[in-house]
Amino acid sequence: MKKKGLYNEKILELWKNPKNFGKMENPTHKYSEENIVCGDDMTLYLKVEDEIIKDASFFSTGCLICIVFASKLTEMVKGMNVQDVYSLKKEDFLKLLDVEINPLKMRCACLPLDAVQNCLKKGKIKS
Repeated sequence: MKKKGLYNEKILELWKNPKNFGKMENPTHKYSEENIVCGDDMTLYLKVEDEIIKDASFFSTGCLICIVFASKLTEMVKGMNVQDVYSLKKEDFLKLLDVEINPLKMRCACLPLDAVQNCLKKGKIKS
C-alpha cells in the first residue's frame, strides 16, 4: 500500500488543531528538546503515577511534522506503562501517520519520541 503524501487533509487538520497542545498544570515530568537543524523546539509535560502515564501534553514552535507527530504521540502514550514507552522504536512510531517522511525531515518527525523518552529519563520534577 502506497503511503500518503505529507500534506494530506488528515495531517493538515492535526496541524491546525493538535491534540494535547499546551502547557500542563502540575506535571510530574517536564523536558525540553530541540532540533537545531530545523529550528523546532518542544517542551513535553507528563503526569506519571505508579509507572503509568496518566496525562501528556506539549508546547512547540516546531514545524508541521513536529507538531503533528507530537499530537499523535501524546495521544498514544496516555495510559502506557513507562517501560513500554522506553521500548518504542522510531520505525514503529513513524507508522502512526502512514506518510512518507523526507530524510531531511526525519529528525522533525522523531523529535517527539526522543522528547517523551528523555522526559521520563531526565525530566522528573522534584517535589
